[in-house]
Amino acid sequence: MIKSMTGYSREQAETSLGALTIELKTWNHRHSNVTVRLPPLFTRFEHCILSTVRSRIHRGQAQVTIDLVTHCSDWDSRLTLNLALAKEYYAGLTKIRDELHLQDQVSLTALAQLPGVLTRQEPTIKEDSAWGAIELVLQNTLDGLDAMKSTEGHTMFEAIAKQLETVQSYVREFEAARGNLVEATQQKLETRMNKLFEGRVEIDRNRLAMEAGVIASRSDITEELVRLDSHCTQFEQSLHSTGPVGRQLDFLLQEMNREINAIASKASSLASSSVCVSLKTEIEKIREIVQNVE
Repeated sequence: MIKSMTGYSREQAETSLGALTIELKTWNHRHSNVTVRLPPLFTRFEHCILSTVRSRIHRGQAQVTIDLVTHCSDWDSRLTLNLALAKEYYAGLTKIRDELHLQDQVSLTALAQLPGVLTRQEPTIKEDSAWGAIELVLQNTLDGLDAMKSTEGHTMFEAIAKQLETVQSYVREFEAARGNLVEATQQKLETRMNKLFEGRVEIDRNRLAMEAGVIASRSDITEELVRLDSHCTQFEQSLHSTGPVGRQLDFLLQEMNREINAIASKASSLASSSVCVSLKTEIEKIREIVQNVE
């Protein structure tokens, strides 16, 4: 069953690292693009997170946001002061002030912001156990996202299937009318010739039938109908696929439009033109939905 590209999921869990929250948002996009927002402690896991998400999301824009509230008492996290470096900074800044006869004072705030004076020592973690905790919550978040995308996909499937039936009914109309093409062409040709000559010239029935057959062969849409019917069958089969088929469905719709344009150029009757317009309208409705199929 097809899936939507649009979805949302959020999971929160208490882990050995702290309170871990993962939020996933996805929306439609021609290609696959994943962005990740991480706390500094998790930057080392960015590649693993991207790989995990891309293994489950095959098409569309995805945004992953991970937040962590740590248990401060459990973490060896502290600020380290480099007093010797701070003194060097202070001496250098004071010398500049005196040499240039400046009135500015060297403030504590300015010193604290200089590189290397105050550094934060990140807590040490066991990477294997940390990634295990992240992966568990991430997979649960992806499961929730998948459920939402499948639910919307089912609704999309029903809408597409209904419109595809309409397309197939129009194709059957063309197939039913195809058998009368030569006869209809002959009648149309005879009417036009009678109007042209106003009955003053006797029309050769055999020659008329031959000319009508030539015109009808040029207007034969059998090949286009066969391909159009084949595209409809492939489209219907793809709708039941469990994999990502959005691009395939989009391609088949383009091919359907191509065949309809060919039919419209050959079948010049008013009724045929009207059916072609209706066909293109239904296919455009399907295409709008397919743009959000993964």
